[in-house]
Amino acid sequence: MVIQITNYCNATCPQCGMRKSSAIERHSLPTERIKAIVDQCSKHGFEAVSFTGGEPFINMRELFDLFDYAGKAGIQFLRSGTNGYMFTGTSQEQITDFAKRLASTKLRNFWISLDSADTETHEAMRGLPGVIEGIKTALPIFHALGVYPAANLGINRNIPGEAIPRLEGPNDEERFLTAFKSGFAAFFQKAVDLGFTMANICYPMSSDNGELKNFAYGAISGDFTVSFSKEELRLVFTALMETIPKFRKKIRIFTPLTVLYAMTNDDSSLSFSCFGGIRYFYIDSRNGHIYPCGFLGDQDMGEDIGAAITLHGREKPHCLKCHWECFRDPSQLFGIARYIIKHPIKVFIAKKLDPAMLKLWFKDIKYYIRNDFFDGRRPPKDF
Repeated sequence: MVIQITNYCNATCPQCGMRKSSAIERHSLPTERIKAIVDQCSKHGFEAVSFTGGEPFINMRELFDLFDYAGKAGIQFLRSGTNGYMFTGTSQEQITDFAKRLASTKLRNFWISLDSADTETHEAMRGLPGVIEGIKTALPIFHALGVYPAANLGINRNIPGEAIPRLEGPNDEERFLTAFKSGFAAFFQKAVDLGFTMANICYPMSSDNGELKNFAYGAISGDFTVSFSKEELRLVFTALMETIPKFRKKIRIFTPLTVLYAMTNDDSSLSFSCFGGIRYFYIDSRNGHIYPCGFLGDQDMGEDIGAAITLHGREKPHCLKCHWECFRDPSQLFGIARYIIKHPIKVFIAKKLDPAMLKLWFKDIKYYIRNDFFDGRRPPKDF
């Protein structure tokens, strides 16, 4: 369950529709309402709960209280993240106090946003001067307390620093692909140099790469920074797929190659449908209602989690309307696993599953197991 506790934010990110300068209606779910949602999640067997925003830590004391509450409720996998504002203009003592409080909770995974390999570009996008130096100071403190934050990149044109121009036709593909490969490589190296041991990639939430009309999650932005054509997206995902293997032994990277392979090919049969609204759900800060995901804002499932599961929990996955990683990444991995279990003859004898994708899937699963499924409370093994 992804719970958007607020859409308030204190950053200026052009790539997000919830930036503080956006003229949108602001909402925050009351703490007691969120706790009631957590209780329902616990009752109905949810293993994972993610608290998101806006900036989730904008009401820091409340959020820590929610971490404690969800931990006591037995939620096994707790996640949340930040733009890192608390690391700007803050003393080492204050950062230590924050890190100790976070370490005292059962939060399993904690991400910190990093938009660009270039410090000035990232800080200008976020409107948070000095945040990179603050993150660099904070990471060893977190590590000493057994917390290993992930660098979270939302794909954008400013990854290398200077904005990557639009694709100008087929003859321009090599330039565009090379620019993003260099940008991704610089990003991963920047994360390593800062002291991160994990990284995650969020795929673009732009307004011109899909029919984004009735979305629930307000991060959608029409800014050039995150606006990509379908052909540009194919090249972006190709660049990422070719770059990740070079860094998998330097930093733990969540993003599965299996998904990227499917999204770089025109063959729709390579993509397994999303479990959003079946095994994964989203709750919006506007009304506390359940949606299949942040994309399908026109599918209000009401407030009763049990009823939503009863009504939709046995449906077959069918949606491929977006390319957002939140639910699509795990859906692809589990979709292939289910297919192998149900149709082993088709897979291994009749070769009905693309051999290249199957090979990448085995590599992904082996990598995930090797890295404790990216447990943010365990140190890396390989570096």
